[in-house]
Amino acid sequence: MTKLSPSLPRSIAIVGGGCAGTLVAVQLLRQSRAPVRVILIERNPPVGCGLAYGTECGDHLLNVPAERMSALPDDPAHFLKWAQARAGHLGFPDSIGADDFLPRWIYGRYLGEALEEAKRFASRTVTFQMVVGEAVNLEESEVGPLLTLSDGRTLEVDAVVLALGVLPGEYPIRRALPFYRTARYVHSPLLPAAMSGVAKRDDLLIVGAGLTAVDIIVQCRQLGHRGVIHALSRRGLRPLAHDPALAPYPAFLSAETLPLTLAQTLHRVRAEVRRASASGVDWRAVLDSIRPVSQLLWQGYTWEERARFMRHVRPFWDALRHRISPATAAIVAEMEAAGRLRFHAGRLVSLRDTPEGAAAIIKPRGREDFVALRVAKVINCTGPRTDYSKYQHPLLINLLAAGLIGHDPLALGIDAFPTGEVRRYGGRRAGWLFTLGAPLKGVLWESTSVSEIRVQAHDLARRLLALKASSGPALSGLIGHHRTSAG
Repeated sequence: MTKLSPSLPRSIAIVGGGCAGTLVAVQLLRQSRAPVRVILIERNPPVGCGLAYGTECGDHLLNVPAERMSALPDDPAHFLKWAQARAGHLGFPDSIGADDFLPRWIYGRYLGEALEEAKRFASRTVTFQMVVGEAVNLEESEVGPLLTLSDGRTLEVDAVVLALGVLPGEYPIRRALPFYRTARYVHSPLLPAAMSGVAKRDDLLIVGAGLTAVDIIVQCRQLGHRGVIHALSRRGLRPLAHDPALAPYPAFLSAETLPLTLAQTLHRVRAEVRRASASGVDWRAVLDSIRPVSQLLWQGYTWEERARFMRHVRPFWDALRHRISPATAAIVAEMEAAGRLRFHAGRLVSLRDTPEGAAAIIKPRGREDFVALRVAKVINCTGPRTDYSKYQHPLLINLLAAGLIGHDPLALGIDAFPTGEVRRYGGRRAGWLFTLGAPLKGVLWESTSVSEIRVQAHDLARRLLALKASSGPALSGLIGHHRTSAG
């Protein structure tokens, strides 16, 4: 492929304007000193919000204290300073401290303003283009990568970043059921219409008991819901609360001495927890000390060891590692004590729509009998799926069909290098196609929180700006003619 002369700017398209895509755009604008066009494609503005930070529920809190939520790895206090400067403004708390767990909508606004700030201070050689639309196809052409939007517009670029975020969850019973097409079933719980039609005294069934389930539980409380909420998970596990008073625990795993098997890892972690407990140190501090090396630990495992982790450890890791704010935990405990929230351990056997409500049959864990529930709605909170080959979106279908992407051996994400460069089907480098965040879960495991995504965005922007531009009219932005998408 021939290259453009150095005087011509590169054109980099980011597909997805949620947290990950916004942070890549921010870093490109901040870092570039040479001519470059940054194109951010988002179907549902405003950018930065996504589902997680687009919530309007004030009780949906961040799961990390404000002092650790900076979007910029080189400015750790960036978010805290931004939030404190707005304390007392409409919707903001009157005072904001470093240990406060703030509402998630505030963070969505912060990401949007971080992008505006980066645009204001970007080099004059850098241009930013916001494209409202949905990418449905990506292919290689004689002039380089070619993106097609759902309305037929096309965009010729030099590099593409797939900032896809998390996928919708699996169905709670993994087979086709007529129930899924009824108004009593909610597949995407964070959409604004998820709670429509729910009366205050209605009983509900939430399938899943993780972070998304907690979101629905606290939202029901804010809405004045008084019915019984049943939360079902296979093992009856639930997120635990952070303890902001914990002091950092000294690292006991280092990059040079990481265990290579799951059994070795569990042995060392359990021994360290016992040692810490004998000194009066909470287990949370021990687990938190693993975070700086968790990606290296995962990369050191074979795929067989990773599969063992998924089978035997993942549910416990999710419950212990991904914790909730103390205020959120207090709401959950209050509702459970009042009898308005009941946790169940077991599996869902059947779902039927009846004139009286949704009829659900549960097989409790460790028991031979069945439990029948009659609820107004069933809300799917099983957590995001990770197999991109099973999500029927035109863009992913076309990428898979063209061999531009594949999934990792455990279908935890898109097959890629740890740097974010996507592997084509068969393992070859794409060279111009990149990703970050949730699609890298199979490669890095810990790859969905702001603490990881901000570093990935920073490093990926540096690599993108070091790429040479491709040939052809990639710099003309959106082209006026229409093409037929392959999907």
